[in-house]
Amino acid sequence: MNQSVMRLVFVSLVLIARALFLVDLTVTRATPPQGQPAARSRGTQAGDLFRNNCARCHGADGAGDTPLGHTYNTPDFTDPEWWRKHSNITSAGSLVSIVSHGKGGMPAFGRKLTRAEIRRLVDYVRRFNNRKSSN
Repeated sequence: MNQSVMRLVFVSLVLIARALFLVDLTVTRATPPQGQPAARSRGTQAGDLFRNNCARCHGADGAGDTPLGHTYNTPDFTDPEWWRKHSNITSAGSLVSIVSHGKGGMPAFGRKLTRAEIRRLVDYVRRFNNRKSSN
């Protein structure tokens, strides 16, 4: 190929790449962000939040009888005695703080979950209280 044809091909490729970049940029700015916390929090149920973020250590039933639960000495949320002994940290506000900021081996979820999701998780966990005694 001669030099002028090569130059024409090169310039064409650059222009096409630039056009694709501008189209992508326009589409990206015009498309609403996916997975934003507000949209996610409305559609995610407390049980799903617990299973996806907590059950690995706390167990699906809240008893903490999992390998990671044993490693980190995870509390048994179904044990009324645990709730009685730890009444200083089982208020909704205290639990929101623990879930948000972490405690001991528990990671902080304040950047991963929205405030509303954390409150739903806390409400879900607090329902474990007295389950053993009511069975």
